[in-house]
Formats: sequence, C-alpha cells, structure tokens
Amino acid sequence: MAHDSSVEGPGRRPPQVLGVFAHPDDETLGAGGTLAKYASAGAEVSVVAFTRGGAGQIRDAAVATRATLGAVRERELEAAGKELGLARTRCLDHPDGGLAAVDGRVLAEQASELLGEFAPDVVVTFGPDGFSGHPDHTAVGAAVTAACSELRSRRPIRLFHCHLPRSRMLLRDRLAEWVVELTSRFTGSRDFVRALSVFSRETTALGYAADFVSVEWFPSGTYLMEQGEEATTMHFLLSGSVEIRREGADGRVRVVDRSGPGEFVGETGIATGRPRNAHVVAVDDVTSLVFLAAGPPSVDRQRDDAVPLLTRSLPSGDLVDARVSACIDVTDFVGHKIRATAAHRSQYPIDPAMFPDSILREMFGVEYFVQVLPERELDRSLFGS
Repeated sequence: MAHDSSVEGPGRRPPQVLGVFAHPDDETLGAGGTLAKYASAGAEVSVVAFTRGGAGQIRDAAVATRATLGAVRERELEAAGKELGLARTRCLDHPDGGLAAVDGRVLAEQASELLGEFAPDVVVTFGPDGFSGHPDHTAVGAAVTAACSELRSRRPIRLFHCHLPRSRMLLRDRLAEWVVELTSRFTGSRDFVRALSVFSRETTALGYAADFVSVEWFPSGTYLMEQGEEATTMHFLLSGSVEIRREGADGRVRVVDRSGPGEFVGETGIATGRPRNAHVVAVDDVTSLVFLAAGPPSVDRQRDDAVPLLTRSLPSGDLVDARVSACIDVTDFVGHKIRATAAHRSQYPIDPAMFPDSILREMFGVEYFVQVLPERELDRSLFGS
C-alpha cells in the first residue's frame, strides 16, 4: 500500500481501491481513515458490503425500526461514503448474521464477480480474525481472499487485511485530563450522555482503548468513592445525583458540592494520581458509566482454543500482530472517519464535535494492515538477501 501524497499521474487511469466488508460501518471502523486518505490523493475508492446490516442494533429509534433498518443502513453507507470521498458504495442481499452459513464457494464466486466489475489494484478486507471476531467478517474475508488468490494468476493485485491492535491507552485517563483542564465546569447534554455511552463501550470493546467500561447502579446512600482511597475509577453520571462530602481531621463531614447527570466524578484523582480528596455519596438512586483500567491487552481475538499469534510492540506500547506490514498515518483524516461514523446514525448517534480532537487523533490516527498479496519472497539466507 503506497504512502505517496498523490497516487494519480497525468493521463492515466486513477488507481482503483476496493473495500469489501460484511456490514455498513465496517468500512469506516476498519479502514475509514485510509480509504479517505487515498481517495483524497486521487484514487478511485469503492466499498461493497455483503449485507445491509438489518440485524444490527438500533441505537436511535428516531431513524429506524427493525423493518426499515436494512434500508436505512444502506443509505447511511452512502452518506458515510461521501464523508470518506468514496466513488461508489453498494450493499448485497445476504442476511446479516448469516454469512457463515452460506457456502463459501458462493461467497467467493460473488467476490470474484466484484473483482471483475471493479478491476481494483488494491483490495482491503478482513483477515481470519474477522477484525472483531464477528463470523460475518470472517466469512467475507475468507471469500475475498480466495477470489484474489485465484485472480493473481491472471493479473497483479494487492490484498490487505485490516488489523486492529490492542491499545494500552486509557480513555479514563484522557477524559479525566480533558475535564480538569477545562476552565468551566463540564455538564454534558442528553445527546452527549448517550454518545459517550456508545462511544466508550464500542471503542473499548474493539480495543481502541484499554478500559473496562460498565454501567452500574448505586442505591441512595451508597458510597461511590471514599475519601483517602486510591483513585482507580472515574464515573460519568447517567441518572440521579451525588453529594461530594469532605471529612475533616476531627471526623466532621461537610457537603462541598453536588453533581448530577452529564457530569464526571473522580476525575481529579485520576488526573493527579493522588488519593481521593472527598467522599462521593448517592443522594438518589444513581446510574453511572464506570471507567476502570482493564487487564493487559492481547491481539489474539480468535477463539479461546486458537493458536496465539506472534506479536510485536509499537513505540506506544500497543501490541500488533507480527505479520502487520503497513501502518498508515491517517492523522489528517481522523475527522473524515469520525464524520463517517456519525453518518451511521442508527449505530452511532454521536456528534463529531462532541469529543476532544486530541483523544480522537490518539485513538484513530494510525491504521494497520497485513499484506497478503503479493506474497513476500522468502529470504535465501539467515543474514538477509
């Protein structure tokens, strides 16, 4: 995958890039920054999803019902494509969640037809791990890989599998740093509350951040935090209110503040690394989004009985599959990726401007790929060629 700032030369056909995925939104999550980068540089970039995503979640009831979701997500793919600069988008008719049950030869034949129609120079799809382990992803990746392998005997083609490393970055820490640096008290809107709930749980599930994020309920009178304890969690209040109570050396307790929905609590201890300087007690029944550092990351997303992958560590400390051969700097295209994500409104009801740019760039500024075709030649010496 070339890194040139411009890929189109005078008087010749622009390079053709084809992304083949399982669902609308896979293109954005898996390779959105890269697709936008090469489209901006002059390549003609197209995306095909093998399903319309009709079995996906509906996170905004105002935009879809179960009966309309497939058609809505097809339109969302088109809208996301405009944000990424794609030339064409298309959805095929396979049932969402059912690709693993389709004969692999049928899927590979359809993939071959797409290769014949689009005549791509570069193809991007999923690898054996399915990026997130989804069976639909694995089935599509296998079909496209088989089709490209068959095509290579007739003409050159470059095939890349998307790879997502397990990040060591803690969203908890970045959000805490952001909140304490604000010059005024932060209170998120109802839209922000919903967006952060979706954003935090999706990004941590995919490995963009290393937090464990959960929604927890605290009955009235319960301590969320105790003064003097180690600061390990940060809470974002979804409902109910809490009192911030400071205990003096004489044992007397006074209320120093109160927080409610849309506010963070515990951010100061996280940002400074110091023990809690106050108690946090639920006044009403409280529901909060809780951020906690998870265990050490792993890049092996396959089944529990799968052979562990060899890994290597990046300068950031993140771990990647040792087979990764391309890391694409998409820092300048993170905005495209986030706007495309927001275009998939039924899945990601977010406003692209809601989150700090510094966090988004750290999370999404590099995308990784494993080159499958052409195969690399074997060295004929242990000392290299």
